[in-house]
Amino acid sequence: MWRIGVLSGTGTARKRTIPALLDSHVCRVTVVHGRSQDGLRRAADMDPGIRLAASEQEFAELREHYDVVFIGSPPFLHPAHIELAVQLGMPAICEKPLVARREPLEPVLAEIAGSGLPFMLAHHVRHQAAVADIAEIIASRRFGEPVAASLQWCFMMNHDAPSARWKLDPRLGGSNAMFDCGVHAIDIAVRLFGVPTDVTATGQHRRSVDTHDAVAAVLQYPKFAVTVTASQSGSPAGNDLKITFPDCVLRANAIFSEKAVRSVEIVGSFGSEELTYETANLYRAEVEDFCRSLEGSVNPGATVADAAACSRILFAMEDSIRTGRLTQVYVDKF
Repeated sequence: MWRIGVLSGTGTARKRTIPALLDSHVCRVTVVHGRSQDGLRRAADMDPGIRLAASEQEFAELREHYDVVFIGSPPFLHPAHIELAVQLGMPAICEKPLVARREPLEPVLAEIAGSGLPFMLAHHVRHQAAVADIAEIIASRRFGEPVAASLQWCFMMNHDAPSARWKLDPRLGGSNAMFDCGVHAIDIAVRLFGVPTDVTATGQHRRSVDTHDAVAAVLQYPKFAVTVTASQSGSPAGNDLKITFPDCVLRANAIFSEKAVRSVEIVGSFGSEELTYETANLYRAEVEDFCRSLEGSVNPGATVADAAACSRILFAMEDSIRTGRLTQVYVDKF
């Protein structure tokens, strides 16, 4: 049984990751760090065996009680928390996005690479059979090469929620909605199609003043383009993936959500085909997949290279929004 120590575990991790692992036969949360005493008490209520740490120093002192670090903090804390995981010599899973500003990106990537420790970015959407099947369909050219694709994740952010304080501050959560919900769609685009050559993006202020809470972007590939839409001020009813092939269209409706998609539909001149899937807890799956990879299994999760690519796409979008121009995506070997 792999033991998980959660850094900054009183926010999203308390709501999703800790409950998801309560019934896991692969791993369990044994240490939770947080600055909120009420949040720590709630974490302990879920599992009285969890040890609590009110500071990073206390978390480090409890290192003998966990094998893997789960970084559940907001992105402005990721550089410091990744550094701590490296100092502890621990494999780490980090919440998305890797960073919110471009200045720490290269130092963070260098630190992860220099450590040689296993690392994964927490993109739960990847950790389901439907994504693997869609990737295989594309790679096999079963329906030919893609002609176009569209991905969307929108939701109506509660501006009174505690997380809104940093999500709506460009210095802390990124300059636009792509750093929040949209990065999951970017990650799936990278998983399915690779890294684009160029990006064009536009951003709007719908309900926010300092950040663009609605963004539409086009990712350019050599033979097709992918559109990605993200909004913190829109309905989630269209949070779908659609891929157009020469003779058919593949749809995964509601794939961009907290839940695993139940079906993928392929419709074309030949008729229709439906792939169906059992329900799955994706927040459990992402941690279990990472732990199994430490034992030698293949991990479908987002690698350091994927994290680097997504970050560079985010910053290319940021530049395109600011300048109104097509922006090249910088690609480096990692």
